[in-house]
Amino acid sequence: MTDTNKPGISEYEMLKRTFNAIEDPIFYLAPDSTIIHANPASAALLNTPLEEIVGSHCYQIVHHTPSNIRGCPFIQAKKTKKRESYTVNLGSHWYQVTIDPVLGDDGELIGAVHILTNIDSIKKIHELRAVLGAIIETTPDPIISETPDGHVISWNKGAEETLGYTAEEMRGESIQRIIPEDLRQQHLETLAKIQRGERVEQMETRRIRRDGEIIEFSLSLSPILDDRGITTGIAVIMHDLTEIKKAQRALLAYITEAALRLKNPIEIIARSIEEIADLHMAGEIDDEELNTSLMIQVRHAEKIIENIRELQQSIVLDLDEIPQSYRKFLMDEE
Repeated sequence: MTDTNKPGISEYEMLKRTFNAIEDPIFYLAPDSTIIHANPASAALLNTPLEEIVGSHCYQIVHHTPSNIRGCPFIQAKKTKKRESYTVNLGSHWYQVTIDPVLGDDGELIGAVHILTNIDSIKKIHELRAVLGAIIETTPDPIISETPDGHVISWNKGAEETLGYTAEEMRGESIQRIIPEDLRQQHLETLAKIQRGERVEQMETRRIRRDGEIIEFSLSLSPILDDRGITTGIAVIMHDLTEIKKAQRALLAYITEAALRLKNPIEIIARSIEEIADLHMAGEIDDEELNTSLMIQVRHAEKIIENIRELQQSIVLDLDEIPQSYRKFLMDEE
């Protein structure tokens, strides 16, 4: 049998115990702002004994002012006869202050319940969201959030600029809209991994711009989990690889061409030097002839180096995709 069924505990006593057990500070105010009742949490908040709180005006004990503060929700509630609330900083903490008017049979206010709820954690979350939102909106990389089945929830400025669709156009749409037909099965398999709580790091793939251009991307996908560990969304960060891929192809072409230009001449120089060395060892040529022959091979090598420099400059001047650091190297710049 519970306490509520034991004789000797009145309904008033049960309500009083409940009132005193509530962790949020609560005041019951008279129409003139006098505090008639207050719970122990109020005394802890104000660092003031209950007997000093009860009988005081709320503006005196809470705000230390001679009258109600500007925008006081209690004054507003007296006028509207509806719940009023506002956010206030008391000491080092933030509170949501709510006033619920108590009306008499004639509809007039006879009191009010004044509740202060600590919202420090909510305030911090809002501030963090604001900071993260600013970072997401200002980053040039596309950052997208999706539902577990791949419908767009959010679409940042980077996504708008890179892919050509506005956030309004994409919100609620399937992400399949920007996925090439031949990659859609791969995308479904990736979604299945994310739904199992797995992460996908730096997956190279392709996406379609609004104008039809195919863009190469590196994608990182992470599940958004709730308190139960269930995937409720997907965070996607995309890095445009277009310029990097162009540079890689340009450099590969340069390396291939350079190898072709170097292979045969260097092999010829190597064989010639071996033959000259053999002739000198056999005594068939003297030192002077040796030096002359070697100088000829040096000039051949210099010609090869000149040829490669011309190739480097041609690559750098003709291809804008070459990264600046590689460009300086190819142009022999510091």
